[in-house]
Amino acid sequence: MQKRPFTISYVFFYLLFSADTWRIAAGFICAVLLGPLVTRGRDLSQGGEAMVWLMIMAIGWSVTAWPAKKITAALQRAVKRASK
Repeated sequence: MQKRPFTISYVFFYLLFSADTWRIAAGFICAVLLGPLVTRGRDLSQGGEAMVWLMIMAIGWSVTAWPAKKITAALQRAVKRASK
């Protein structure tokens, strides 16, 4: 088996076709959107607020497993169809 060269485009497409990339992005977006709503008006320390944001990010990551698999499968099908 031939080893592929490690290039920027290889890393980009590896990340694009990875379900974990989409799950991490979804978790981050959930934390950014819901974090301020959840922590507003509460007397939390910076550590407590960071913990709430991390928990929201982890929940977003775990909930988006199915959509991330569907996104990566659709992208792979589109690339395979375009290369034929």
